[in-house]
Amino acid sequence: MGQMTITAYTDENFSSEYKSALELPINPDKVKFTKGIQYAEDKQLGSLNGSNVYARYRPETLYFECLLDMTNALDDDCEKKPVHDVVNDLEQRLYCYNSEGHRPSFVKVQYGDILFFGQLKTLETEYTLFDLDGIPLRAELKVTLTGYCSQKEENKRFPKRSPDVSRMVTLKEGQTLAALCNEVYGDPLLVGEVARFNNLNGYRNVPSGTKILLPMLKK
Repeated sequence: MGQMTITAYTDENFSSEYKSALELPINPDKVKFTKGIQYAEDKQLGSLNGSNVYARYRPETLYFECLLDMTNALDDDCEKKPVHDVVNDLEQRLYCYNSEGHRPSFVKVQYGDILFFGQLKTLETEYTLFDLDGIPLRAELKVTLTGYCSQKEENKRFPKRSPDVSRMVTLKEGQTLAALCNEVYGDPLLVGEVARFNNLNGYRNVPSGTKILLPMLKK
C-alpha cells in the first residue's frame, strides 16, 4: 500500500508544487471521510419535514490520526527523523504561510487508492513522552482537511447557467436580483419567487454582498 504522502501546492489547480511530497514515517492508525449535503429548509409556517430543497454539496473532509514514536527506534537507525522534525515538516506543508501563494498551501494527500485535494482545517499535536533533555519522543497527530475544488473545476461539474442545479451566490455591486434571475434562469420575472424563497421583504434594493440561494426553477 505504501506510505501516506502529503504535497503542498501554491495554486488552487494543484499544478504549481510548493513543497515536495512528504512521506509520513508511520501510516495513520485511523482514516475517516465525511461527506454531506446542504438543504434549504422549508420555512413556511406550520411545515413539518417540508419540501427541503437541495442547495449544494458540503465540502468533503479527510481526517486521520497518526502516532509518531521514537522509543522503538533501533540504535543503528540513524536515518530516522526526530519526532519534532517530522511535525515541523508536516506544518510546513499544511499550516505555514505559503509566501508564493499568499496563503497557506493547497494540499494533496495520497494513500493507496485514496487521493484527496484540500486544505488544512485543524492540526492537533500532542507530545506524550520526552527524554531527559526535554526532547519529544512520542507525538499523537490528529489532522482534519477540508476538500477544495477550484471554481474552474466546479463550473465543469455544475454549469453556472444551469437552472437545474441549486447554488448559493453573492450579489455583486450594481447587480439587481432581477438581473441575476435573468442571467441564471433566462427570466427576470422569477425574481419574486427567488425573493420569497430567500425570505426577503422585497426584490428591489437588495444590497450587494447579500448571499442568495438560487433554487431549481423552470421558466
